[in-house]
Amino acid sequence: MNTPPHQIREYCKRCLPHVGFDDRQVRIRQQGEMRLAPSKPWMPFTAVQTMSSRQIEFRWHARFKMARFIPGVVVDCFENGRGQLDAWIMRFIRVAHARGPKIDRSEIQRYLAEVAWCPMALMNNDSIRFRELSPDRVRLSAFDDDTYVDLIFNSDSEICGVKTPTRFRDKQQQPWEGRFADYKDFGGIWIPTCGEVWWDAPEGRFVYWRGNVIEFNVLPT
Repeated sequence: MNTPPHQIREYCKRCLPHVGFDDRQVRIRQQGEMRLAPSKPWMPFTAVQTMSSRQIEFRWHARFKMARFIPGVVVDCFENGRGQLDAWIMRFIRVAHARGPKIDRSEIQRYLAEVAWCPMALMNNDSIRFRELSPDRVRLSAFDDDTYVDLIFNSDSEICGVKTPTRFRDKQQQPWEGRFADYKDFGGIWIPTCGEVWWDAPEGRFVYWRGNVIEFNVLPT
């Protein structure tokens, strides 16, 4: 891992003032809503996400309702060097099953984009490479130069946004962005507790996920 630039070091000092650069996993509980297309309704969800601070690895397990009586499950993850996305309705009808190099890149980019929820990774994950682009922007990449996201910092040195033009939506690359806000203290670790993400599609911005962190824990080794 190359040396983290000034913005990253200052961010970690701000977000980890008392616990140091611990290298354990974190577990996040979320609630929010998501949708599958601009014309589709928002679906409420609850989710649990685990993230490793030592390597690029995470698992997001969400339960949602497509309608009042139709439950669904989504598992989105990068584990053992591979990405995957699976979705079921009624627990046994699979409606999505995605694998392959494009999914690998997208899941790595998701991990990099959500590193604000596991700030220890910025100091401990040897797979992450840094490139300072400006005083308020740092590029994080992993494995190859096209697999990256840019972190955007506000005047309080907080990560407030993420973006990349190289994430795949279906089979095509499309600009992707997200924002973070409302940092709170969880046992000495400051993380953002709300966010949303969207595609900058040719027909206009498509916000497809928005949610809040309702619980945060550092897992024992």
